[in-house]
Amino acid sequence: MTKKKPPEELLKTGRKSTYTEEMGERICRELANGRTITSICAEDWAPSVDGVFGWLNKFPSFAEAYARAREAQQEVFAAQIIDIATTVDDPAKARNMIDARKWHAAKVAPKKWGDRVEIDAKVEHSSGPSEGLTLMLAMLEKAGNGGRH
Repeated sequence: MTKKKPPEELLKTGRKSTYTEEMGERICRELANGRTITSICAEDWAPSVDGVFGWLNKFPSFAEAYARAREAQQEVFAAQIIDIATTVDDPAKARNMIDARKWHAAKVAPKKWGDRVEIDAKVEHSSGPSEGLTLMLAMLEKAGNGGRH
């Protein structure tokens, strides 16, 4: 069993966080398996959350792998929703757990998991210019003539 860091250490800056490809892969693997970045960074082997976010800016290959891991994480959360709905006995607890996963998935991957909004619009077009356009054209014509009639 790995030792966990106290919560105040999770976001602490100034801690040494030397990036290695192996560390990046491990973090991404944990994310893809459905763990949150805060729970991962609570482990003694992991850097702080701030350190991970710094790596995202410094190491493009890690940022790409991290993005793919987050997509996989949402798939795990979706599967967990079904498991929770069928196994958690307390309806209020189940609803809370499900809503948290749905919210997270919608925020991290809105195109796939966000609410879809349908827009139903009717556009009508007449053959001539609108009253507003006719008025604007008259004003432009008047201004073009130096304001003379």
